[in-house]
Amino acid sequence: MKLRTKFTILTSALVILILLSVDVVVYMLFIHIATRNEIDLLRNKSEQIIEKIGPRSILSTGQENQLQSYLPEDSIIRIYSPDLKVVQIYQEEQDIDLNQIHFTSMNGSELLDIEGQKLLVVRVPIQADDKVIGVFEIVEKMESLKTTTDLLIMILLFSTGGAVILVVLGASLLSRTLLKPISDSILTMREIESSLVFKKIPFRRQSNDELFLMTETFNRMMERLEESFLKQQQFVSDASHELNTTITIIEGYANMLRRWGITDKQIQIESIDAIYEESKQMRKMTRQLLDLASSQQNNSLNIEKFDLVACCKQVASIVKKLHTQRIIIHSKHREIWINADLTKIKQLLLILIDNALKYSKREIEIHLKTESTNVEIRVQDYGIGIELEEISNVFERFYRVDSSRHRKTGGTGLGLPIAKSIVNEHNGKIWIESEVGIGTEVIVQLNNQI
Repeated sequence: MKLRTKFTILTSALVILILLSVDVVVYMLFIHIATRNEIDLLRNKSEQIIEKIGPRSILSTGQENQLQSYLPEDSIIRIYSPDLKVVQIYQEEQDIDLNQIHFTSMNGSELLDIEGQKLLVVRVPIQADDKVIGVFEIVEKMESLKTTTDLLIMILLFSTGGAVILVVLGASLLSRTLLKPISDSILTMREIESSLVFKKIPFRRQSNDELFLMTETFNRMMERLEESFLKQQQFVSDASHELNTTITIIEGYANMLRRWGITDKQIQIESIDAIYEESKQMRKMTRQLLDLASSQQNNSLNIEKFDLVACCKQVASIVKKLHTQRIIIHSKHREIWINADLTKIKQLLLILIDNALKYSKREIEIHLKTESTNVEIRVQDYGIGIELEEISNVFERFYRVDSSRHRKTGGTGLGLPIAKSIVNEHNGKIWIESEVGIGTEVIVQLNNQI
């Protein structure tokens, strides 16, 4: 069953139930109010009859003519003795079966339905000298009440029936209007599924309702999916290009080695060296691709408390063995304790320091600072710098600034994307400040309350 049909049925059923409940309440209130008014009238009339004739006189015989003059139309009067036996009966209406009217209380009233007739019975105690000496009972046919209730039932049935038709039509129109964005979403999703082309749901107006927010969220999701899909395509293309370049070089030197390397010692040495370097480059790239894929799988961090200053010194000592430049660590504090994944922070520092060493012949400076709950790491080099328009792209996978970051540096274009992934895993921030000819500074902010 479609959601539109369910919405129409449930909405109609709920409104019909409410209408029927209202009809029942109206009917019951009408009966109660009409009966209560008639009871008050009969009670007042009974008390007036008792007062005019007299409490004791009314129990004696010979009052037929006087009581008959007070007898309302379509009514019966019965007088009970103190022992609740019928003393007198004054009756003009002959089709009322008095045997079905049972005595229930000395002072009360009841509405009876006997053989399709509605009868109202009112009893008033007859008192003299503060003693109850009898009971005055008056029974009246409620013909007008029956006619009025029949008319009321007919009016309620017709009005409820008309309301039900309007409710069904209104619920159908409302469901069509409300669920149109959902239908558009389904249609758009089917088009995306069949064509693999990302599309958005068109909408004409802005509002704060849930359907508009759903449409807006769907369109934003499509934008992000399309962007992610294009980046994935670019990533596959760039990775294929990089691997293909390396394999082509290896294949070329291997072919040289096979054709002339056996007789030419120089070609043999050149080919072996080139194949070795390109193999290292491929291994490095493969390892970085695996690191990048691992960082995007939202693996849990191994959080521990460690001294960031000591960590930086340890990483710097490792890098110094492979490079001649000095690495200077600046910190106002001898120790800066941080809660983070030690292994990944070391990897982050290695990437940033290695990246700085590639493009600077001078010393590399690492500035450490702690403020409130944040820890800041600045890795600064005094190298060639980066053009302003290029800075926003350096965190893209396989991206290199054309003027300097080519294969001779040994870079793969994956270091900074991996660094950014590590920072994102720690809910931190990373950005670059650079000026051409002066140098580059990479700033990392980590939250120590992770």
